[in-house]
Amino acid sequence: MRKQIYKKIIIIGDSGRGKTSLARELSKKIGIQYYQTDDFFWKIKYSEANPREESLEKIKQVFLKDEWIVEGTTLWLLEHGLEKADIIIFLRFKTLLSQWWCIIRRTIKEKRENPKELFGLMKHVTYKRYGWGYKKGKITLRELIEPYKEKVVELKSFKESDNFVEGFNE
Repeated sequence: MRKQIYKKIIIIGDSGRGKTSLARELSKKIGIQYYQTDDFFWKIKYSEANPREESLEKIKQVFLKDEWIVEGTTLWLLEHGLEKADIIIFLRFKTLLSQWWCIIRRTIKEKRENPKELFGLMKHVTYKRYGWGYKKGKITLRELIEPYKEKVVELKSFKESDNFVEGFNE
């Protein structure tokens, strides 16, 4: 029996979980361009958003291509590619503490957020994980991908991600 070859890949998951790193590694391995939902969402990264309709139209053009890797957490941008995707890779931390640690480590390494922004991001991921506050009642990543569960692969550690890339499309 021939193994499935994946050419349309969505990578979703928790903030700080390694979506971009995984997309970059898969892109290098199989020669398919990767895209970040942030690049469609932001006009000026982290400060000025693109108009929603413009972002949607641009990402829909990617989903019409024969091959792509799209990674991110912006649900309303990703949902248009879920049905078209050959595989959906869901990156999830086992615990909130491990997620916080990775976000703090990334912030220090990349000098990405100031302390106030870091605290806001940690608060955001906590609320998002448990459905509290402003995210209450909104669809979660897990709920979004539930109809496509037959093509979802869930990875819960960086080691699992590394092993996945190593054996991908072989």
